[in-house]
Amino acid sequence: MRKVYKNIFGEVISKSNAVKLNEYHLYYYEKDSDVLKEIEFINDDSIYNINYFLSESENEEEVLTYLKEKSDFFDIEKKESTDGFIISTNKLYSLSVDDQPLISKTVFKTDDPENFICSQVIDNETNEPQLEKTIKCWYTTDENGEKYAAIECSYQEDGKLELAINKASDPDNEQNWAHYDYETFHELQEQCPTDISYYKTAALLPKEALKN
Repeated sequence: MRKVYKNIFGEVISKSNAVKLNEYHLYYYEKDSDVLKEIEFINDDSIYNINYFLSESENEEEVLTYLKEKSDFFDIEKKESTDGFIISTNKLYSLSVDDQPLISKTVFKTDDPENFICSQVIDNETNEPQLEKTIKCWYTTDENGEKYAAIECSYQEDGKLELAINKASDPDNEQNWAHYDYETFHELQEQCPTDISYYKTAALLPKEALKN
């Protein structure tokens, strides 16, 4: 593993300078590559959080044992790609509270890995999504060319749209945002240049991804 020390602002620093700080971050990269494997968040010489990026070839149970020896608070993230989409599964552990993790799935478009289009919380016992906790976002660009979430959606327990908030007409003024529900969703669709039927329900992936 290749170690890189950074301050809390993300600036690369030397190990000798890092250990003088109250808080710093230690990045682990795969040898001879830029593939990030682990980030340790360190305060007063103690690890208070770890982000671990799991590859398909790794045994998750072995990684879990390894992380438990280092900290009580950590998360394991695993990414998979499918037909133009990235699904990131995150398991957040807080061992001082519970042995079971908080599990979530987040979906991104492959060509836009910074902005999530769907976020779901997964039930530990059933491994099914808690649909009423699903959030979806549809993006466009503002007059300055900056991408932002123009439509934000929340859902009911049965997975049907509960509320869609359209900010596009006036992103900075909440009073001018328009609101839609499952029954009036067609009115929102009529205003959009693309098919947004994906946002009518809490389904994790668009239909075109599920067909393949």
